[in-house]
Amino acid sequence: MAEDNTFDTMPLNVVINPARNTWPELVRRPGGDLADALQAVRPILDDVRRRGDAAVREYTNRFDGVDVADVRVDPFLAARATAELNDDLVAAIAVAERNIHAFHAAQAEGTIELETTKGVRVWRRSVPIERVGIYVPGGTAPLFSTVLMLAIPARIAGCEEIVLCTPPREDGTIHPAILHAANVAGVTHVCAVGGAQAIAALAYGTDTVPRVDKIFGPGNRYVTAAKQLVAAEGIATDLPAGPTEVAILVDETSNPVFVAADMLAQAEHGADSHVFVVSVGDAIVAELQTEIERQLADLPRADTARAALKGSTLVVVDTLDEALALSDAYAPEHLIVLTRSPEFVAARIRHAGSVFVGPWTPESLGDYASGTNHTLPTGGAARAWSGVSLDSFVRKITFQQASQAGLGRLGPHVVTMAEAEHLSGHGRAVSVRTDAIQLDADRRNAGESIETPNRTGFVRRTTAETDILVHVDLDGAGRAHTESGLAFLDHMLDQIARHSGIDLTIRCDGDLHIDEHHTMEDTAIVLGQALHRALGDKRGIGRYGFTAPMDDALASVALDLSGRAWLVWNVPFERERIGDVPTEMFEHFFKSLSDAAAMNLNIQASGDNEHHVIESVFKAFARALGDAVRRTGSNALPSTKGAL
Repeated sequence: MAEDNTFDTMPLNVVINPARNTWPELVRRPGGDLADALQAVRPILDDVRRRGDAAVREYTNRFDGVDVADVRVDPFLAARATAELNDDLVAAIAVAERNIHAFHAAQAEGTIELETTKGVRVWRRSVPIERVGIYVPGGTAPLFSTVLMLAIPARIAGCEEIVLCTPPREDGTIHPAILHAANVAGVTHVCAVGGAQAIAALAYGTDTVPRVDKIFGPGNRYVTAAKQLVAAEGIATDLPAGPTEVAILVDETSNPVFVAADMLAQAEHGADSHVFVVSVGDAIVAELQTEIERQLADLPRADTARAALKGSTLVVVDTLDEALALSDAYAPEHLIVLTRSPEFVAARIRHAGSVFVGPWTPESLGDYASGTNHTLPTGGAARAWSGVSLDSFVRKITFQQASQAGLGRLGPHVVTMAEAEHLSGHGRAVSVRTDAIQLDADRRNAGESIETPNRTGFVRRTTAETDILVHVDLDGAGRAHTESGLAFLDHMLDQIARHSGIDLTIRCDGDLHIDEHHTMEDTAIVLGQALHRALGDKRGIGRYGFTAPMDDALASVALDLSGRAWLVWNVPFERERIGDVPTEMFEHFFKSLSDAAAMNLNIQASGDNEHHVIESVFKAFARALGDAVRRTGSNALPSTKGAL
């Protein structure tokens, strides 16, 4: 690689037009070998696993110089830490919390479901990791922003326990900004312990530090080594996160003041931080050298920044294509694009943890408050790893279910593939079932009475507003288990089960702190979907249902499982609420139900007591539904059109 004496006084290494075969060495980070750290950390992990809190306290005393009697931090201290911070910081954290929450909440996925072969249904849903550990480095700066970046998505994902470990200060306390951030973000346990001993405590658990299922957070090389070792034992960790780094793409249009500021912002993190500047041409390099020195003069952490720059590199290339290729080879944690047409350049980036586009987007925005996550892959891991997101805090579980017809369609292909792989047992697991289906068909054709399996439907629907599970058994005994969060709605759902003879299970976790609307609407939608699924092709059902009185009230419900959704509603109310349900929601409930179940509903009711009125509606609907889904003994489709 070529070097230019013109830039000998630069505070970082300058390389001019390096040959491609030198790039692997050029993009290598200093201090990337963890062999000695792994050797030093292994005994610490073993000791904490064996002796628990006693070992944790000893290592805290040895490495941090602090004698902590109890590493647990009283939640009351976190709650009152706000009083120790100035108002500007409290306001800034509030803004950051709002933006981080908004960006990560938008990443939530509902259940993904489709029918891959007719009769073969597959779906995937996200399930939160129950217990997560967050490591926040200590040192000279309280990294409260990392608390926000990790605990907020964990809270959104639904993690039950969020355990924060961070090194204590000299007096054994935790910085109030970290405690305040923990309180704001929803951390459930705060522990004053850092270093490899913190990772060990989170991985194995002690009397005071809960064991977790996954560990998050950056740290020094010893923390990184500890995370690698526990990961090898099956404890999940977030991503390869070593010393922080930034790459900056510049050209003759770049503002040297901005470039220098971005370089120093990264370099001040620590002596092992890495800065990698790629310049298309050398037009700004000399001016950049002057600007770096000018800004270093009054930078409080100038010594740290200078040490980091000594191990950093500025590379001059001739073309933008070379600059992009070199940036991708480096695969930075952070990439700042300060070239002409930055959006065009950013669109061509393939390897980076997070990209900051244009002159008005310093990397500091992402570090603190833009909303994106600042826990990102380092050391070139961005070639294969993404940064922390909501997905990091959930598990994606896949499900599949086949009907008899579905197995009949797909099964022969599975048998063929299994035989080709010489796994006959796999094929047999299919063929014994298809043989049983054929045997039942032969017996039915011979006039024998064959019991038909229960008609059941299960649907789980998760949105940002509700998480609902519904199971129906059309051939049940009228049993109900309902937990909607609305007592009167549960009472009405019980009426549907009892008077239709359908077994019904409904659980809903909805945003009742806002109002009842989403819970009522979504419960009806999912119930309708489950009924529609349980009905299948509708052969042999009554299709229609009618009914019924209740004391002073009279309700008439006509129902048709036609496959066409329609609601006629004529049920006037004068009361605003019945129980804990607004009366305006009853019409909306039946509209959502008829739409999702593809049924035609005509509901008329009147009476003096409006509790009786709506209860008679639900009872009449239940009787009508029970009549409509009941088997007639025929296998005919109740339609002259030949389809429902």
